[in-house]
Amino acid sequence: MRSHQMKHWLGWVTALGGSVALNVPAFAQDASGSVERKLEEVVVTARNRSERVQEVPIPISVVSGATLDRDRTFTVAELSQRAPGLTATTPNARRSGISIRGIGKTSGNDNMEPAVGVIVDDVFLGHVGMTYQDFTDLERVEILRGPQGTLLGKNTSLGAIKYTSRAPSFSPQASLELEGGLSRESYKARGSYSNALVDDLLAFRASAFVDNQEGDIENVANGGHWHERNRYGGRVQFLLQPSNALSVKLNLDGAFTHENSNTKPFMVDPTTLNDGSVRATTYTTRLARDYFGGYTPIIGSWDKIELDMARPLITDNYGVSAVVTWDAGSVELTSITAARWFHFDAKNDQEQTRFAVARSGTLVDTRQISQEFRLAGDINERIEYQTGIYLFNIDTDTTSRNTYGADAGAFYASDSQYRTLNTVAGRQLLQASLRDVFSVTNQKPVSDSAAVFGQVNWHLTERASLTLGLRQTWEYKTNEVYRRTTLLDGSPLVATGNATADAIRAAQTGADYGTFQGKRIKDDSIAWLINPSFQLTDRVLLYASASAGEKSGAVAFDNNGRIANVEPEKSLNFETGVKSQLFDDLLTLNVNVYYTRVRDYQNVTSEPDATSPTGFSSRLGNIPEIRAVGTEFDAAVRVSENLQITAGGAYNEAEYTDWSTATCPRSFPTSVAVCNNTGRQIVGAPRWSGIVGFDYQLPLASGFGAHFFGNHVYRSRHNLEQLLSPYGEQSGYSLTDLGAGITHETASARYELSIVAKNALDTKYTTSVNDFSNSAPVGYDGIGPRRYVGVILRSSF
Repeated sequence: MRSHQMKHWLGWVTALGGSVALNVPAFAQDASGSVERKLEEVVVTARNRSERVQEVPIPISVVSGATLDRDRTFTVAELSQRAPGLTATTPNARRSGISIRGIGKTSGNDNMEPAVGVIVDDVFLGHVGMTYQDFTDLERVEILRGPQGTLLGKNTSLGAIKYTSRAPSFSPQASLELEGGLSRESYKARGSYSNALVDDLLAFRASAFVDNQEGDIENVANGGHWHERNRYGGRVQFLLQPSNALSVKLNLDGAFTHENSNTKPFMVDPTTLNDGSVRATTYTTRLARDYFGGYTPIIGSWDKIELDMARPLITDNYGVSAVVTWDAGSVELTSITAARWFHFDAKNDQEQTRFAVARSGTLVDTRQISQEFRLAGDINERIEYQTGIYLFNIDTDTTSRNTYGADAGAFYASDSQYRTLNTVAGRQLLQASLRDVFSVTNQKPVSDSAAVFGQVNWHLTERASLTLGLRQTWEYKTNEVYRRTTLLDGSPLVATGNATADAIRAAQTGADYGTFQGKRIKDDSIAWLINPSFQLTDRVLLYASASAGEKSGAVAFDNNGRIANVEPEKSLNFETGVKSQLFDDLLTLNVNVYYTRVRDYQNVTSEPDATSPTGFSSRLGNIPEIRAVGTEFDAAVRVSENLQITAGGAYNEAEYTDWSTATCPRSFPTSVAVCNNTGRQIVGAPRWSGIVGFDYQLPLASGFGAHFFGNHVYRSRHNLEQLLSPYGEQSGYSLTDLGAGITHETASARYELSIVAKNALDTKYTTSVNDFSNSAPVGYDGIGPRRYVGVILRSSF
């Protein structure tokens, strides 16, 4: 009991004083070379120009490249442990979801645009799966909270994550990093090199990584481990500077995975509903049929799974971009031309047993092209402006696939159907009903977007400023769908000749239909920003903002191919905050409060469907209204020349303010179809979150030093199931990363040997939950990585 109370109070203390690692400790030197004991200045490009983060009147968290490298923060999920209010779930690329203040998470629908934009080197990523990769060789990451649609990317109505890579250098720069696992088998490597190809004219930078790590979960069916990492990638940049006024940067990058990572361990298979009534047919009762010979499935294990039909998950992300910047003196013109490709291929063991029942998964191919022109300059000494146009096209070919094995009929048959065919001859019919049946549903969503935007910074006085922004966007969207069922070899289905066996097949595959055209969308929207600020002192900035944004609708279908378009999502946001540097710049403290309202919130939900074999179907729809009210803070304090502590936290009351007609979770009897979720905390939104971190560097003799660092994040209890099922509750939890190393510096190089423990306390948690159905238990498809300890040798010269 005492241990439980201690964990509870530690969680609350962390939430109230948690942290974000803003920067690796650094010391500024004066002209004499002596060390100044102060925090390092942080420069960002959140508004498409270089500014001190403390002078930008919007809430921003910044994580430096050095901190990302030190803490081994390479994925979006790992980044969510460094910034308050940011959460992410990444069971696979297609089901990745990113939210800010609990809002914006997408889940497994290729029609759905991200509400939290991810922008890499000025290129907006149009499919959330494009974020499923290791981001390395970075200068910094900026997390911008609130609508950013008047400047950044495409309709970023709730926030943005802005990645900036390290740029090419005209002088030699090199780094190499090797890592091996101590707690489990792994090998990882990262490296970069930059230099001039032609002095003062052409430079390049090349970087590459390999990330291979044994999985947490043992597959007892055929050996091996799942939940692994097996990925590699790289980036090549060229920088051409024919004059001080003109620069051209060409970027080519790719990131690829081929890993046993897409897991969904089953945790509980309820025997009753919430009214006490007994569930007649469940996953467990299906496998208790004598056809399966007394088999006991794995339910409730965090480290064992049984997969017979699954295959490695394949995800490919690659692209090319060209950024041309011309400083014409009175104005600066920027052109950003980009193309990106995303390929995803999932083949999952549907029922997770040793039997040949079913394999499912989606095949996705996405291509996007974009062109942005920006013009920036000064009207006079008090007014600065940016304006431009943005063109964007994205098209996707997405195919949902289901493949059935010889044992599928015995598993998916209803109880009465199974009893009818549970004979020697009947079992052959059970197998014939679904063996080698292959069902696909294909969609081809296409979106064209054009926008004009402008933003003005008006310095009313030396201390008072007003930022005004406006963006007009035009959207044109189409989609089509078909469903087809054949045998695996492409030949047409042939009836078994038995009515019961044919009924088992029909219930599982549904009715085929030809190509249906969706209801086209031709729409426009406006995003705006009003953002006053006042420099109270040289080190204290007060600001407020009112802004609105919109995420476009979607051409969508229900489970039977009928038109079911999704309305645009509209957000309205109010902020006020203070940014301060205190005690001779030893303390940075930024605090803000916010109010966000979203109408027609887009979300993937589940609803009863008599034509679905599970009794439910998922589709993209609208929730009438949600609201988030809360406060956030970032802080960093220089305790001594050697020690820096960083802190951040958030209280977020994010609720459904209008969702009185929600589908009830599956724990309710079917006679209760509608539940009122108004007033409940939204899915995936902890009320309290906090992060605390430290970095301690101890100089030793002869250029040697010691380095100790850590990061601790806390999230309070929240629900992770899309209909707020009682089985979707994730209790409050903490994650702790620790590290220590020995450094050695010479006049030309720096070396470090360190040991890093990720999730050092081996916390068990998940970031996504699937509710049970009549053929599957509750599944944790977002299980976080378990404890990992690695040793790293790093050099830079």
